Amino acid sequence: MKKYIILIFISLLIISKANAKWKYEVGDIVQGEVIFSKKDSFKLPPGEFFVAINLKVKDFHHIMLYQIDGKSGYTRWAIHFTATGNTQWEWWNPPKFCDRTNVYFYKKHISNKKYACWMVNHTRSDITANKGFYVKVREYEIANNIKTPDIFVYSEYQYAKGSKLWGARYFNNPELDGVPKPKNLEWPTNEFHKQRVMDYPKHEQFLKKFINISAGFVDAFNTTHKIKSSSKLSLNASDYIRNVSFKSNDGVSNKKKKVSSSSLTEQIKDLKELLDAGAITKEEFKKAKEKLLN
Repeated sequence: MKKYIILIFISLLIISKANAKWKYEVGDIVQGEVIFSKKDSFKLPPGEFFVAINLKVKDFHHIMLYQIDGKSGYTRWAIHFTATGNTQWEWWNPPKFCDRTNVYFYKKHISNKKYACWMVNHTRSDITANKGFYVKVREYEIANNIKTPDIFVYSEYQYAKGSKLWGARYFNNPELDGVPKPKNLEWPTNEFHKQRVMDYPKHEQFLKKFINISAGFVDAFNTTHKIKSSSKLSLNASDYIRNVSFKSNDGVSNKKKKVSSSSLTEQIKDLKELLDAGAITKEEFKKAKEKLLN
C-alpha cells in the first residue's frame, strides 16, 4: 500500500512540475520575460504583453503574445515562442530558414546533432497557412480584431541541442517607428528587400537598428542557457550590442575621425533607444556612453 501511495505522490509531483512549466493562461499580462521552466526563458521587449494563444501540440509548446499601440490601436509587437522540453528524439534537423541567404541578415552554425540559426527578415502580415499553429493565430486575430501592418520586420532565432529545441520570432511594426507605409506589398519587391533597401534610407536604418535589438534577445537567450561566446553555437550576438554605437568610417581607415556634437548626440540617442528597447543593459549603456564622450 505504501508503494502505491509513494507512486501516486511522485506522479502528482511530476504533473505539478509539468504544469508549472506551462503556467500562462490566455489573457494573462506578461512583462520582462516568458518562462517555460526554471532554465528556459525568453526575453521580452519593454512594456506589457498579453497572452493570446497557449497551445501544446505533440512535442511542442507554443505561446503567442501581442503588444498593442495605445494611440493607433495597431500591433506593435507580435511574438511567438516555442520549446520542446525533453523529447523522444535524439536530435532535430535544421529548419529551412537556416539555408536562406536572400534575407537582409542571417547567421548560422550547424554541427552534429545541434544547430543555431538567426535571421532578420520582412514578411507580409496576412497568414496563408492551411494547417498548424499559425491557423490558430489567424483565427485569433480575426476573432479579436487584431490590427496589423501590411509588412512586419521580424527576427527569428532557433536553437537545438540533442533532444531539445527552442524557437523565438519577434514581429515588429516598423510604421510605429516612423517608417513610411509600404508601396510594394509583395515580398521580393518590398522596400525592405535586401536588393532594394539601399534605395530607402529609412527602411535600411530601421533594419540595422532591429538587428541590434534582436541581438539583445539572442544574447539574453545565450546567457540564460549558458551558451558561451566561445561556443560555435552562440552566433556571437553580443558583438552587435557592443558595436551598435559606432558609425561607418566612410572609407577612412587607420585614422581617428572627428565626431561632431550633432553626430555624438545622435549616437547617444541611438544607445538610449536600445536601452529602452531592452537590447542593452544599463551598465552596457553607461560604458558605451562614456566611451563616446571620452
